[in-house]
Amino acid sequence: MKSTDPVLNEVIQSALDLAVEEGGLSAARAAGSTFISSSNGIACALFDTSGRQVAQTAGGLLHVSALWIMLGKLLERQPLATMSEGDVFIFNDHFLGGIHPTDVGAFRPIFHDGELVFFAATMMIVSDLGGMSAGGLPANATEIFHEGLVIPPVYYHQGGRLVTMVQQFIRSNSRAPDKVIGDIDALVAGTSVVRARIGELLERYGIDTVEEVIAHLLRYAEEMTRLGIAGIPDGVFKGSYGVEEDGIEADREFVVRCTVTIDGDNCTLDFTGTDRQARGPINASYSQAMSGAIYGMRCYLDPSIPMNEGLYNAIKVILPEGSLVNPRYPAAANLRMGTVHAILDAINEALSEAYPGHVGAPGSAAATSTVSGVAAVDGSTYTMLDTNFGVGGGREGLDGNDGTPSPIYSSAGWERSIEAYEWEFPVEYECFKLLPDSAGIGKWRGGTGIQKTIHYLTDNWMTVRSSDRFARAPRGLAGGGPGSGGGWYINKGRADETRLPSKKTNFFVKAGSSLTFINSGGGGFGDPRERDVEAVARDVRHGLVSREAALRDYGVEIDDTGVGHRREAAK
Repeated sequence: MKSTDPVLNEVIQSALDLAVEEGGLSAARAAGSTFISSSNGIACALFDTSGRQVAQTAGGLLHVSALWIMLGKLLERQPLATMSEGDVFIFNDHFLGGIHPTDVGAFRPIFHDGELVFFAATMMIVSDLGGMSAGGLPANATEIFHEGLVIPPVYYHQGGRLVTMVQQFIRSNSRAPDKVIGDIDALVAGTSVVRARIGELLERYGIDTVEEVIAHLLRYAEEMTRLGIAGIPDGVFKGSYGVEEDGIEADREFVVRCTVTIDGDNCTLDFTGTDRQARGPINASYSQAMSGAIYGMRCYLDPSIPMNEGLYNAIKVILPEGSLVNPRYPAAANLRMGTVHAILDAINEALSEAYPGHVGAPGSAAATSTVSGVAAVDGSTYTMLDTNFGVGGGREGLDGNDGTPSPIYSSAGWERSIEAYEWEFPVEYECFKLLPDSAGIGKWRGGTGIQKTIHYLTDNWMTVRSSDRFARAPRGLAGGGPGSGGGWYINKGRADETRLPSKKTNFFVKAGSSLTFINSGGGGFGDPRERDVEAVARDVRHGLVSREAALRDYGVEIDDTGVGHRREAAK
């Protein structure tokens, strides 16, 4: 059998992986939105005709799990026999596997010798699909309709021809019609790239060989996943983490609870007991909760395991309906990332009993600002999305990642180009830096937080939304300290400085004003008095820790040459 040839298996797996990576990168570069076009790629995946995941991009994990579930919902509604070469379907409904309305998925059936053999899929956040706030991200949404135009599974291309009425309908519901159509067309372009690369692969090796190798890869992923699970001590482990508020009830905490059961090579992640769904938009749709759960478990497995259907087969996830991790219609969900982070840290807390030296301290969560105004040059409406993805917590043997988000966001490449934003929008970036003394202290400190200040050259309407961990900073672990808290400020440092709540929708900002964002630092891990003296001195030399904090928190005095000496903190 050809699947027993390890070289051929590696060649075909690499070709599949490269096909989706190129598709994701091509879509990003073709996008109309600066937020996407300056990124390192978007989510892209390949599926077989049964809806089984075959390959995916290394990044964009949240979106790829959504694509997996969305394709299943598409196939329930659109029989394979009705699909033709050149068809492309789009939709965004988070009650049909999506994320929230502003994230759109595109699905292209791939044919070979007249037979439907695979699906290419892409997904990304698009410029604007209406809703009560520019960009479809209102912090006070209480239902899906507040978040933008809900698109059911529809043809966007049929038989290779654009369905112009669908495109016109989308344009009519957007504040930035050219941008949003550019984004959706880029999604389609990404699927075209995958189709071309898969066609080349099939021409070279034939459909039978490729399908045989794929079947082997799926079996391999499941076997390796089960082998990794078997290496975790058997038991029933419980963990939880709270989300500080939902945008509606400012003083209420919402708690995600997880029971992890390891029984031989079987793993169950049961979120029964999680709080009921929120009125505000912090609910995580089924696909988002599934993404967080699968990613959380992958952190305890061999990272080289292919993320295909075999991985999903080995992990059972229970997401109770009507809860924060699987809300009922018509719940809003655009602020779901606080809940996804709580899923990750609930799993981490549960497995800290089984793997006490493997778990990391919590990091900070995502926060975004959206701005809509009128360009002075031509009077057109612009919408600008700026996102900050937080930083990591410390873990055994390693500090948290400074200014770089959790890999669930694709890690490096998510902070956008300042120059690209200043070129397109009437803004100037005054400050973008790592924030000293923001990291949670510990033997292994947390990641250092970020400060960013944007100056606005025109009047605009703004929405700010932190998904979590602004008021309640990421906690430390194993004796480590919490990170700093976060905040939004209008005109920070001026006489009219105003601190904003963590979630505020549609407020007016005059030209000449500035917005300062401070992201929380990550939690620390371990006793800070056990931190290596040179590590403390290095942080002081790099401007990440002040001399005063070095002595106070770590008992390390830094001399005028930058060398550290162990001292007791002043009484």
